[in-house]
Amino acid sequence: MIRFLVFIGLSISHFSNGYGQILETIRFEGATKTDPSYLSALVDCKVGEQLDSATLAKDLQTLKNLNLFFSVDHSLKINETGKADLTFIIEEAVYLYPIISISGFKDQFKFQAGANQINFLGRAQSLGILYQYYDRHSLSVFYTAPKHANRKTGHELALAKYSTVEPLYFQDTVSSFNFDNYSVSLGGFYWLGNRLRLGLGGMYMWEKYEQIDNADIGYQDKEFNFNKYQVRFRTDYEGINQHYEFREGTSLSFFSEMIQTEGVPEASFFKATTRFKYFKRLGKNGNLGLQNQLGISTNNDSPFAPFVLDGFINVRGIGNRVERGTAEFIINAEYLHTVLKKKYFIAQLAAFSDYGALRSPGASIGSIFQEQKTNLYAGIGLRLHSRFIYKTIFRLDLSTKVIQNDKKMAFTFGLGQFF
Repeated sequence: MIRFLVFIGLSISHFSNGYGQILETIRFEGATKTDPSYLSALVDCKVGEQLDSATLAKDLQTLKNLNLFFSVDHSLKINETGKADLTFIIEEAVYLYPIISISGFKDQFKFQAGANQINFLGRAQSLGILYQYYDRHSLSVFYTAPKHANRKTGHELALAKYSTVEPLYFQDTVSSFNFDNYSVSLGGFYWLGNRLRLGLGGMYMWEKYEQIDNADIGYQDKEFNFNKYQVRFRTDYEGINQHYEFREGTSLSFFSEMIQTEGVPEASFFKATTRFKYFKRLGKNGNLGLQNQLGISTNNDSPFAPFVLDGFINVRGIGNRVERGTAEFIINAEYLHTVLKKKYFIAQLAAFSDYGALRSPGASIGSIFQEQKTNLYAGIGLRLHSRFIYKTIFRLDLSTKVIQNDKKMAFTFGLGQFF
């Protein structure tokens, strides 16, 4: 009898909260810049269907993971007809997202500036433009719709002109080249649920290399022009939940591409890369992040190897494109601790370590773990999260080499997390 009364009491409490009731209305309060019909298509709670707490909790996290809102909450009421009215309460942000990054090493400087509308058309699409100075001037325009309202498809488009000074490695000789890459890229996505997506795309590239020093590289020509065609495939599992400055969960991505270069077999290759990320909340203020990247490509003995060790890309402090290879092994670890929360910003201290190794073109896979190829760096940093412009994170890092007696220090400043 007591168990029966407890069951009746729990059932009354369940239905009084609106769970188990039929939904009559769903509203998105505060969605002035975001299309409510798009948000309605993304959530599993539907008008005319019975509401349950598990589905509602899942929908709240889905809206948070759009990375568009400062906060997402809900209100649930029973109306005069005995049905439920559900309101998602959203605090929107400024969506014209600035892109700015200033970073450098002793003899190297990199600057990026641009803007990205991260909620274009109110449907979580990105439309942006980016200027970069990295030895030379580059410009790109990109448009991405990660998930259409049908929850199954998405697409991306990019136009870019990328120009730098590239060091190329010819046996024991390093030579510098002016490098220009003009490209147009188009791709599509297909979603298998909320977390897993497949991607297929292609790109056309025209590349130009022009030698700017007098190094003897064994070639008569000082200038190379390439027509390149890319076909790519990727799989992404995104299991990371966003909690403003904190992240928790795992993600796994696989990316492969086939590059065909007209008339230059040694510059054609197949490449495959996997990237694993893990984030864990530690206590109230701590956040641990780990990343591991493994990559392998066709092992051409060529100066145009696809993998690179670079302080801007994978190992903070290592320098400017210090080595190229045909396989990579990268590990990044970072601990962030929130030390200050104010009205307009959140401050975190960082401690990190990055490790990277490559297989030299033509070498065996075992050479990637040779001691002389060990590059382990560690450092400290600061993160400032803006509470005015969402997703704007000012990053400051100072790093140095760990294993060998190397006093070189590297300083990096930019926007956004390193990984």
